[in-house]
Amino acid sequence: MNTGRDLYSILLSGVSNAPVLNITIGINWTLVETAKGCGLAQTPKRDALGCQPVRNAGTLAEGGLKRLAALVQSDNPLEISVGVAAINAHNNRYSIEGQDINGLDAFRDCDGMIAVIGRFPSLDRHLENYCVIEREPREGEYGEKDMEEILASCEAVVITAATLTNGSAGQIIELAGNARKAFVGPGTPLAPPLISEGIECLAGMVITDAARAHRIIGEGGAVAALKNCGRYVTLMKP
Repeated sequence: MNTGRDLYSILLSGVSNAPVLNITIGINWTLVETAKGCGLAQTPKRDALGCQPVRNAGTLAEGGLKRLAALVQSDNPLEISVGVAAINAHNNRYSIEGQDINGLDAFRDCDGMIAVIGRFPSLDRHLENYCVIEREPREGEYGEKDMEEILASCEAVVITAATLTNGSAGQIIELAGNARKAFVGPGTPLAPPLISEGIECLAGMVITDAARAHRIIGEGGAVAALKNCGRYVTLMKP
């Protein structure tokens, strides 16, 4: 698994062509719903490089889930987010079970440095020896220019699921080499093939109240507002 395209290929390989019931693209989140589950993905900023109106808007659901998931191969970040949400609708099914633990706690046993890709709240409650890498770093954080050096020497890396939408996940995995790896966030695909590819922890969200989730996302809600619409599930490498 060396590139974002390889990562998408792994995730696309098992997606069924189930009927798509509903799609909502909100300012913060994108949601795809099928009869067996829902998938979340972070919506990119409207001014993100390459972001354009969604082609075939109004008919996207008609092609089925597999075709919708293939939008991860688009060059339009907005369409990629729909594709990631479709992949997650396949994986984060209502029936899936896993551990009820916070993904940020997956590497608490690490003695070395933990690189955290993305800004998570309350990190100090979960980790001690860590550094944060952000595209727009704040004081005390590192920028993307520092990522290669940091990832080459860290023991573990916690990766925000937003990297699946912005296309940087494959590069991060490659740079992290043999470091322990986790994807964390509501948009994480609970996909066992990723465990087989060396991702030790997948911590994502299973939506349980689709109607309410669509309404919240359509009204501009963020993660906090979605907490009562689902449950968090974590898959760990055996």
